[in-house]
Amino acid sequence: MALRKCPKCELNYLKPGETICHVCASAMKRKKAAPVEEDEVVMCSNCGEAPAVKGHDLCEECLREQKREAELELMADKLRADEADMPLEEVVDDEEDSEDEE
Repeated sequence: MALRKCPKCELNYLKPGETICHVCASAMKRKKAAPVEEDEVVMCSNCGEAPAVKGHDLCEECLREQKREAELELMADKLRADEADMPLEEVVDDEEDSEDEE
C-alpha cells in the first residue's frame, strides 16, 4: 500500500485507516476543547467611561454629541455662505447692530 499525505495539511503521511494525520486530529481536538471567547468590551475612546458601539470607537452618547456638533458646524457654514452672498455693507451693519445690543 502506498503512502498518502494528509488532505488537510498536505505535510504528514497517513497511517492505514486514518482520514487525517495525528497532528491535524490533535489540533481539531484543541479547537473543540477551547472555550469560546466573548468579544472584548472596547471602551469609548473619547470619554473612556462607556462601552463603544460595535463598529465604532465611541459610545452612544459621544456618537450623538459628535453628530450634533457636525450638524451645528454645517449650519454655521451655511450661515457664513449666506452672509458671503450679502453685500459687504449689510454684513458690517449687522455686526455693528449686534455689538450695540450688548
